[in-house]
Amino acid sequence: MILFFYIMLNVIGIFLFQKIKKQLHILEIIVYWLVASYFFQNFSALCYMNFKTIQIPEKLSYEFSHFLNRILLYPMIMVSFLNFILILNTLLKKLLLIIIYVCALTGLEWLSDSLGVINHVHWQMWWSFSLWFVFLLVLIVIMKFFRIVLFKKRVYG
Repeated sequence: MILFFYIMLNVIGIFLFQKIKKQLHILEIIVYWLVASYFFQNFSALCYMNFKTIQIPEKLSYEFSHFLNRILLYPMIMVSFLNFILILNTLLKKLLLIIIYVCALTGLEWLSDSLGVINHVHWQMWWSFSLWFVFLLVLIVIMKFFRIVLFKKRVYG
């Protein structure tokens, strides 16, 4: 049942992501998706294997649900965040967007905890808020630098 819930959540997420008007180039979407996935994969691996602050029950449906979230759901949410950051024009709106996305990502993480997909061990909730805030800020910085390189005009003379 949990696996079905996360499959449906990912399908709905992909459908909504496909429907939104994108301000990002297709190459940007791929790069930011891979970077976001890389961040979350490493975070998950560090917390699971090294720090032992996250436990994933040894049940195939829970492991696959966590895998789907790492590969699809979280990167998709982070890329959509970058898309909306480009649309908004005031600093206040961008700060509000960051707060909304940090809360949404933290909520999804703790939803997984309450459903038993992952179990936080000796983990404070404010760490999740801090972590997602840092992840989103790092993604914004990466986006700024990548857009400079991607849209750089070459002058031959």
